[in-house]
Amino acid sequence: MRKKTQSIEVIKAKIHAMLGKDINMSVCRGRKRISKYAGTIENTFPSVFIVRLKANKKDTGRIPCLSYSYNDVLCGDVQIDEVG
Repeated sequence: MRKKTQSIEVIKAKIHAMLGKDINMSVCRGRKRISKYAGTIENTFPSVFIVRLKANKKDTGRIPCLSYSYNDVLCGDVQIDEVG
């Protein structure tokens, strides 16, 4: 169990304020594996939020979206930084 630093309502408000803005995100996948993404927060819901990733040159199909819960941010598994 990780140490709780903020309330879930504060995290929801911060993420909702970043709606439509460019972000950099790092996700802890376990066992020292960290994935880094760039994208925008596309939508927020009561228990999850959706991040649309920026397309790379090698991506020829659809642009992927990822969804995360606010608890992931609360626990520190997902870290979001606003660009600019």
